[in-house]
Amino acid sequence: MKFLVRAPSDALVHALSEHPDKGSIDPAEARRQHEGYVSALRAAGLELVELSPEPDLPDAPFIWATMLALPRAGEEGPTALVVMTRPGEESRRPEVPSVEARLRELLPADTTFTRILEPGTLDAGDVIVYGDRVAIGISARTNRSGADQLAILVTALGYQPFLCPVTDRLHLATAISPLGDDLLIGTPAGYASIDGAGPEAAPPHIRRLVIPQEEEPGANVLVARGHAFVPSGNPTAVRLMREAGLDVVEVALDQFTRADGGPTCLVGPVP
Repeated sequence: MKFLVRAPSDALVHALSEHPDKGSIDPAEARRQHEGYVSALRAAGLELVELSPEPDLPDAPFIWATMLALPRAGEEGPTALVVMTRPGEESRRPEVPSVEARLRELLPADTTFTRILEPGTLDAGDVIVYGDRVAIGISARTNRSGADQLAILVTALGYQPFLCPVTDRLHLATAISPLGDDLLIGTPAGYASIDGAGPEAAPPHIRRLVIPQEEEPGANVLVARGHAFVPSGNPTAVRLMREAGLDVVEVALDQFTRADGGPTCLVGPVP
């Protein structure tokens, strides 16, 4: 598994965000925090691929929104399909080509690439994968056409897709993340979105760690190589994950939280 990362530019101050503290984003501090996050990922043994900063694209550090690289269901790799998204905000669509170009360099020439087509929109922040399930949020950024297109694609790989309503936040993954094939962490609102897709989206064997709404940033967790990376300042999330046996790594990311991002948003996983 490789992870694409991209450092922020000064343009981060113009990132799309509804966070009340968006106006206090400090690009220099964001770069220091990004360096700290990258160092923590490397210390955990992750293989990183760094993309150049984009001085004219404020949201470019949030690579996850632009791509999905998926193995076949039940396998850890190799990548069977790359889906290049069509972000719901038009200003984010210029981010996609550079990510696709780097993925084509990294992956074998026979890797299948596809893209979400108009009128569909899809931000990959609206997609979480746990076991053979793929939950796809229908939100302000991902419409029904985009979700339906992705559902068809993942079904062909052996996954079960579930379309989930997201009405109270940016993305599905803003408030819920997979910690394993049968373990989730999220706020009540995050689970309401999953449950909105029907009982099979998260049947009883899938365990739930529930954190309070005020710790919503703690619901955006990247799990890789046995480590769970979570924004610092979310004690309930940290406690519950440690009680569940996870090796938790707290990282300072408040500059990115103010830009409506988190640990998963800042990487692009490539099996």
